[in-house]
Amino acid sequence: MTELKKHLLKLSEEIVINSDRLDEIEFEEQSSERFEIFRSLRSIGDELLELIENANPDADDRAFAQFALGSVCALLGYYDKAEAAYDEALAHWPDHVGILNEATDVLVELGYFQKAKRFIQRSIKHGGETPDMLYNLASVTAHIGDTAEARIILINTLAKFPHDAGCRALLEELDKASSVN
Repeated sequence: MTELKKHLLKLSEEIVINSDRLDEIEFEEQSSERFEIFRSLRSIGDELLELIENANPDADDRAFAQFALGSVCALLGYYDKAEAAYDEALAHWPDHVGILNEATDVLVELGYFQKAKRFIQRSIKHGGETPDMLYNLASVTAHIGDTAEARIILINTLAKFPHDAGCRALLEELDKASSVN
């Protein structure tokens, strides 16, 4: 394993640690800790930008660095920059389920539901059906305005995964909304 690959893996681990720390303090008012996490993420992002600038454009290392940069930008709330970084990584690894899933979250934040739907469909094609992925597919389909298709997705999901509370709740929510209209 190259030194660059080892370093990218180390940075990736730091991103995960920072993400976990943010999750832990999500509902707490610990601005000093949040500030430190964001400072750490910005530092990682700066380092990734430098690595990307110097990496071989066709190398896996560059795609890995773009993926990591997308993660950093998403955590910092720079969704447009995250989308661009994920798109760069997907240009090299078009079927990478992890990138597709993280990019989907960013696309939903940006309100790009059609693109998010395509990414979810690709993720399911390459990573398989899970209740969470099918829930996400139904949710973005509903956001696009096709509640009938979203309901079908949820009904089929519940046939495969009858105990999934999230899909059941979303189906009930869509049913209530359609009965009001």
